[in-house]
Amino acid sequence: MTDPKRSSSELLQTPSWLKQPPLWVGSIPLLIFLVIAAVDLELARAFTSSGKAIISQHLGGLWQWMVAAVFIVAMGLAISPIGALRLGGKEAKPTIRFFDWCAVLICTLLAGGGVFWSAAEPLFHFQTPAPYFSEAAGGTAAAVDPALAVSFLHWGFLAWALVATTVTITFSLLEQRGERLRPRALLIGVLPRRWVDGVVGDCADGLSVVAAIAGTVGPLGFLSLQLSNAAGQLPWLNDSAGLQSLVVIVLTAVFATSTVSGIQRGIKWLSELNVALTLGLAAAILLVGPGLWLIQHFLSGMLLYISNLPAMALANNGAEQGGWINGWTIFYWGWFLGYAPLMGLFTAGVSRGRSLRELVLAVAILCPLVTNLWFTLLGGTGIALELANSGSVSEPLQTNGAAAALLAILSQLPLAWLLIPAGLLLVVLFMATSADSMSYAAAMVVSGERVPARMLRLFWALMIGSLTLVLLRIGTSLGDSTSIDALQAFIVITAVPVTPLVLISLWSAPRLAWKEWRRTSRT
Repeated sequence: MTDPKRSSSELLQTPSWLKQPPLWVGSIPLLIFLVIAAVDLELARAFTSSGKAIISQHLGGLWQWMVAAVFIVAMGLAISPIGALRLGGKEAKPTIRFFDWCAVLICTLLAGGGVFWSAAEPLFHFQTPAPYFSEAAGGTAAAVDPALAVSFLHWGFLAWALVATTVTITFSLLEQRGERLRPRALLIGVLPRRWVDGVVGDCADGLSVVAAIAGTVGPLGFLSLQLSNAAGQLPWLNDSAGLQSLVVIVLTAVFATSTVSGIQRGIKWLSELNVALTLGLAAAILLVGPGLWLIQHFLSGMLLYISNLPAMALANNGAEQGGWINGWTIFYWGWFLGYAPLMGLFTAGVSRGRSLRELVLAVAILCPLVTNLWFTLLGGTGIALELANSGSVSEPLQTNGAAAALLAILSQLPLAWLLIPAGLLLVVLFMATSADSMSYAAAMVVSGERVPARMLRLFWALMIGSLTLVLLRIGTSLGDSTSIDALQAFIVITAVPVTPLVLISLWSAPRLAWKEWRRTSRT
C-alpha cells in the first residue's frame, strides 16, 4: 500500500529539471529581453538593430566559409567508405519508416521559414537581381533563373547541411560512447572534461537553447504575419497588431499541444499530414498553374545555381555588395547556424539506425531538392503571374510586405477558393511541426533526458510564443508593419555563441567517424 505522507512529500518536491543550470542559462537571457522590451521598446529595438549590423560585418565572412566547409566535409564522409557506418551502432535499427523519417526531417528542420519565404523571396530577387547577376534586367524574363538560383543558395544544399550533418554525426557517434545528447557534447575532446561537465558545458547548452528558440521565433513571427495578412482580407477584419497577436496565441496553443504529445504522436502525425498536404498543393499548382514553365525553370535555375554555387557562397561582403549579402545571405547563415546544435540533436534522436550516408544524402541532398522545388512552385508561379500582368504580385508585395505574397499568388490561380485555405492550413501545420520539435529539443537539452517532462516542453513552447509577441510589438510600435527587421536582428545576434560549437564539429565529425569505422571494420 502506498504511504500517503510519502506521496504528498514527493508531490511537493521541486521537479529535477528545475534544478538544471542549462534551464536558467537559456531562459534568463530570454526573460531579460522580454522585460527590457516591456519597459522600453526603443532600447530593445536599438539593441537588436545595432547588434545585427556589427555581427554581420565582423562574422559574416567566417560564416560563409564555415557553411561551405560543413557541406564539403559532410559530402566527403558520405561518399567515402565511412558512409556505411550505422548511427547508433552496428545492430541499431530505425524506429521510423524511411518515408516518415524523411517527412519529419523536411517538416521540422527548415520548413517553417521556407513556407513563408518561398512565395516572396524569388519575387524580391526577380524585381531586384542579386549582385551576382546584376547584368539581368529586373522584372524581365532574363531575371527568372537568377532569382530562383539565389533562392536556392539560401535554402539549398549548404543551408540544410549546416543544420543537421556534421553536428548530427558528432552527436550520434558520441551517444554510442555513452554520452548524453546535449550541445556540450560537441566540446568533448577539445576542452578538459571538468569544463565540459561544469560551467562551460552549462553555458554551451543554455546558449544553444537561446539561439534555437530565437530561430524558431522568426518563422513563427513570419507565418503569423502571413496568416494575419490573409485574415485581414476578410471584410470584417483588419490586418492589425491585435490580429497578429491573436494569430500567435492560436499557433502557440497548437504547437504546445503537439509538443506535449511527444515525437511518436503529435510531431510525427503533423509531419505526415504536412507532407500529404504539400504534395496535394504542389500537384494542384502544377496542374492549374504554368506547370511546364515551372519545370523548365526549376531545371535551368538549378543548373545556374550549381554552376555559380562557389562564387555565390563565398562572395566578398565588402563595401560594393556587402549590404545585400549581409541583409540576405549572412542573415540566413546566422539563422540556420543558431538552429544547428538543437536541430542536430533532434535529428540524431530520430535517425538512430540510419547509415551516415543515408543521413547526409537525405539532409543535404533530398531535403534541399524538395525545398527548391517548392520555392519554384510558389515563387516561380508568382514570377510567371508578374510577367503576364505587371504589378499583380509586386504591388501587394510592396504595399504589405513579404507576408502578402502567398495570398496574392494563390488568389490569381484557378480553384483559388480551394488553394487559399489549403495554403494557409499548410502554413499553420509547418509552423507547428517546427515549433513543437524545437520545444521538445530544448526540453531535452536542459533536462538531459531523451523524453523530457511535459511541463518543461510546455514551458519552452510558451517561451517561443511570448518572444514572438514581443518582437512583433517592437516592429509595429515603431511603424514597421511587417516587424520582420526586429525578428531578423534577434535571430542573428543569438547565433554568435553557438558558432564555436559548429566549427568544432568540422573536426570532431570526421575524427569520430574514422575511429568508429576502423573499429567496426575489424569486427
